[in-house]
Amino acid sequence: MNSWRSLIIIVALSILGGLFKVLGGTIYGSRASLVDALTSIANVLAAVVSVYFYSKSTLPPDKDHHYGHYKLGYAGIIVTLITYGFVAGLVVSELAKFKPYRVEIMAPIMACLGALSYSMAIFLSRRIGSFLLTYSVFTFSELIEAGVVIASSAIGALYNYIVDYTGALILTTYIFVELLKTTKSLMIGISDVAPPASYVDLVKEFIESKGFIINEIKVRKFSDKLYHGDISVKPRDIYTTYNDLRKRVKELKEELMEELQLDASIEIA
Repeated sequence: MNSWRSLIIIVALSILGGLFKVLGGTIYGSRASLVDALTSIANVLAAVVSVYFYSKSTLPPDKDHHYGHYKLGYAGIIVTLITYGFVAGLVVSELAKFKPYRVEIMAPIMACLGALSYSMAIFLSRRIGSFLLTYSVFTFSELIEAGVVIASSAIGALYNYIVDYTGALILTTYIFVELLKTTKSLMIGISDVAPPASYVDLVKEFIESKGFIINEIKVRKFSDKLYHGDISVKPRDIYTTYNDLRKRVKELKEELMEELQLDASIEIA
């Protein structure tokens, strides 16, 4: 199955899963299902936006984006945060209007069907990876929510609505926790964080194996699949000619990109 077909199926499964949860929350009376339904709507929007910006992030460099379009993928994460933040505020407002209500037994059944749809969407999202991993994290929360909804709405329907309301409070708390975690992840992604020390050591070993001595090296993570670096080197062989040195540096740049996904600017000391 190719990536684009998978992306279309992910969106379709998200819509279907959301539909089941909307039914459980609006027709069958469960407050827990209502919270679940609102997050499902946010999930569909996040899926569509993430797919759009994922496609944009794969575009090659052009005159306006000399380093490519990789970071456009972060726009999907930002919209996801905004959408879930709006839902969190809406849910808090709704739950503040507390009054007795009745939960129908069909509510947990709808939650089960929704969980099945989202399970399939998560599986496909993780196969594609990249920026869709953030979407899969939030979608995984749909499964956690479904488990809470199934239990709380079933007990709420059979015994007391307070159990269902408690489930809604638990889901709301979880939304805020996920918002905090994803915000921290986004800040790391856009702050030019250095890669793991083991990766930098690997780059050093690779450069030295090509006959160079490293004076200085700076590397930053640009995206999940690309690093940028500024490297100052000098040849181990002091008798190498200028033309030969230029050729070796060019080859080194190409090999770093091919072997280690490092787009490096190399300066001869």
